[in-house]
Amino acid sequence: MALVLIGSSHQYLPLAELERFERFTEPIREALFGRIAKNYGISGGVVVATCNRFELYLEAERFHEAVDQTIALIAEVSGLGLEYCSQVLRVSYESTVVQHLFNLTAGLDSMIIGEVEVAGQVREAFKQAQRRGESTSRIEFLFQRALATSKKVKTSTDLGAAGRSIAHVALQIVEQKHWPLSGKHALILGTGAYARVVVGALQSMGCLEIEVYSASGRARRFSDTHGTIAIDSEGLSQSVTKADLVIACSGTGTPLIDARLIQESRTGTSVLPILDLALSSDVAADVHALREVDVIDLEAVGKNAPSERGDAISAARAIVQQAVSDFESALTSRSADPLVALMRAHVGLLITDETDRVRRRSGEDAAIEVSHSLHRVTNALLHTPSIRARELARNGNEDAYRRAIQLLFDIDVDEKQDV
Repeated sequence: MALVLIGSSHQYLPLAELERFERFTEPIREALFGRIAKNYGISGGVVVATCNRFELYLEAERFHEAVDQTIALIAEVSGLGLEYCSQVLRVSYESTVVQHLFNLTAGLDSMIIGEVEVAGQVREAFKQAQRRGESTSRIEFLFQRALATSKKVKTSTDLGAAGRSIAHVALQIVEQKHWPLSGKHALILGTGAYARVVVGALQSMGCLEIEVYSASGRARRFSDTHGTIAIDSEGLSQSVTKADLVIACSGTGTPLIDARLIQESRTGTSVLPILDLALSSDVAADVHALREVDVIDLEAVGKNAPSERGDAISAARAIVQQAVSDFESALTSRSADPLVALMRAHVGLLITDETDRVRRRSGEDAAIEVSHSLHRVTNALLHTPSIRARELARNGNEDAYRRAIQLLFDIDVDEKQDV
């Protein structure tokens, strides 16, 4: 079984093109694990779709077949065409997948180095795969280690210092270009995970009033737990009129603000900054040409993001590199577990035979006592060989150990088993 990564990110594709994949995340996931997984040796996986990446982490038995069929499915469901998808979707394998995911969760592969939201996005994608029964033991081991490494980077370095999230950086750009947000009025479009981050950032910057609009009607429930004010469709125009800032982050793919709404609401008022932070834009294209607004999108945020200090990046990379090495060593050592189990099972059969012999001769009580004694002795005798097997597996000497076990116990250990 192999770890496979299929996808792309802001490093290789414009955000507008990434959006074309992201909007089909759910149907791709449903088709992938409902159809291909059963027919092409895919045991499970995790789909990570965020504002600047679309990535499928899979465990596959037949690498080339799984890759070809997965890309074909993405092309079919998205309607983007097989030739296009084959060109733009990148494929990684085994150790490269591990390195990438660890870098990603640590904030080293983000549009803004040290971005704090990405670990939460990866965690949510992983939890969703677990809830749906789409993950595997190896995938779970990979994501658990990656998220643990992210936490270590966060607590041990300055990489994720306050203000390095996309939301904070975007709001800082507004303050630099327009005015301090302390005491201002803000309107948020959306109630998802990103809206929660934005609310926290605005509150920490002293924003006086935060109104929230949801096209799906979730604004009131959201506001009840986040200290914001819910508005409905009838109040949207009035909210745009008095807002000092609009943050669009619902990502529905259907514009919630268009030129007509702006022109009717902002007559004779100052320029309105609009942060368009959703990959599937909430802002209609005709808004960008208006003089009454200043639309700041993800591309602009990325270009204006401050550079992170070199020592923090170096420290984070060192932690990640050590974690990757530890993960691969641990994964390799686990390949010895079937060998250890086989060895213990062989000895267990001998104990069972001896216990049955004592039971026939001396009764149940004596058999139980002999069984307990033999198991204690066996555990003591096999402890060191079990530890040694895992050490040799990590060092690449497992085959020699297999031959020794076969010679000592006269059992067939030639066939390696998948982890």
